[in-house]
Amino acid sequence: MFEAFIMICSVALTDGCMELEDSRGPYETRSVCKERVDEMVNSMLSVIPPDSEIKWKCAYNPIQTPGVNT
Repeated sequence: MFEAFIMICSVALTDGCMELEDSRGPYETRSVCKERVDEMVNSMLSVIPPDSEIKWKCAYNPIQTPGVNT
């Protein structure tokens, strides 16, 4: 499973950068996770400072079913 994150860095931000974690995931494939990243960025375009650098990642996080040994 993959979890979506974006990081927005700008001189206009107090701390320089802010990291945002998706609240909908995780996603079964990296490509579906990347689609979610794109959706997250597009939904924030109106509030992101124009000089921003936007980075993203889809972090792999294996989820195990409780009680099942692998």
